[in-house]
Amino acid sequence: MTRKIKLNQYAGMLISKNVPSVAPHQEAKTILNMLAKREWDSISMIYVLSESGELVGQIPIGKLVSARENMMAVDLMSKPKVILHEHEHQERVALEAVAYDLKSMPVKNKEGKFLGAVTADKIIDVLHEEHLEDFLRLSGIRGHGSAILDFVKGSVWDILKARLPWLVVGLTIGLAASFFVSQFEETLAKNTALAFFISMVAYMSDSVGTQSETIFIRSQAILKFNVFKYVLREFFIGISIGAILGLIAGISASLISGEIEIGIILGVSLLFSMSFATVLACLTPIVLKWFGKDPAVGSGPFTTAIQDMISLLIYFSVAMTVISIFN
Repeated sequence: MTRKIKLNQYAGMLISKNVPSVAPHQEAKTILNMLAKREWDSISMIYVLSESGELVGQIPIGKLVSARENMMAVDLMSKPKVILHEHEHQERVALEAVAYDLKSMPVKNKEGKFLGAVTADKIIDVLHEEHLEDFLRLSGIRGHGSAILDFVKGSVWDILKARLPWLVVGLTIGLAASFFVSQFEETLAKNTALAFFISMVAYMSDSVGTQSETIFIRSQAILKFNVFKYVLREFFIGISIGAILGLIAGISASLISGEIEIGIILGVSLLFSMSFATVLACLTPIVLKWFGKDPAVGSGPFTTAIQDMISLLIYFSVAMTVISIFN
């Protein structure tokens, strides 16, 4: 039977209560006997609870098995690397599991009481779901709970509703960009070498924007940080990347075209467009979220289309300025 994907779950919805918990002063021999008397969802970690039900430590099964029979739990336990709150998003479950190489993660409620643990099989499910969600959404496929099987067995109408909306937005912006380029027909006719590098400017800007966007959306979902400082940092990163790649591309374009002004146009255009792309990639999800839209769904296709148009505007504006200076 195929398991139904359920996205946007919280740690409290993923927990298993059928995990071993013991008191601090129970001996290793007693704990091992307890483990042998029933089936557990996971015994990779034994959780040590206070009398009031708060988690005070945990014992890896390997350490328990190798311990002396009379050693108490309090002497064997260690502090958990991560304790999840029941309302933590499943994305943090995945992030912490990977970061600390965890096979089981304890969960507490707002009063600090131990509720259970997210076991290895659930962690694997979450990692799988998050991967599919990112894959589908960055492709511009919308809808909560989207699963690969939905797009294999779903009706044509349902698939169209999931895939078409943001593509229509992208097409509209793309047509506007084509009209914009047509206004520079005379400039292109006089300087045909400019046409060679249009796709490069658009591609490089889209690429750096996609990098910034992916990191920003995922970070915003699971971390708390100052958005203004983050965007400002991304802007300086964009300037640095644009300057390095612009210099390389500018020199190469001059050698290819045999015209120094073409190299200057390409280099300066990449500097400006890639700097702007990193900022746009962060601002677009914020704007979409403000309008009540899912930023992970619309950002990819929407940002790409907008970035292409802005890259072309920068490219031709720089071209006209440089050409007028040289002529």
